[in-house]
Amino acid sequence: MTTTPHDPQPQPPARPGNDECCHSGCTFCVLEMYQEDLAAYEDALRAWQQRQAAASAQSSKKTRKAR
Repeated sequence: MTTTPHDPQPQPPARPGNDECCHSGCTFCVLEMYQEDLAAYEDALRAWQQRQAAASAQSSKKTRKAR
């Protein structure tokens, strides 16, 4: 699957290191924030993959008409 420059593939969030969580129940726990960022990334990746598939199908359709 080729990407287009104006629609780059989403990048996954950086996983926190093992020593970044203090395990004291912080309001903004790095592990919980990572899980939220990971879920958002997965949603964005699925949407991007659908856009790429649609663009590829559209491009393929145009190529067949041009022949």
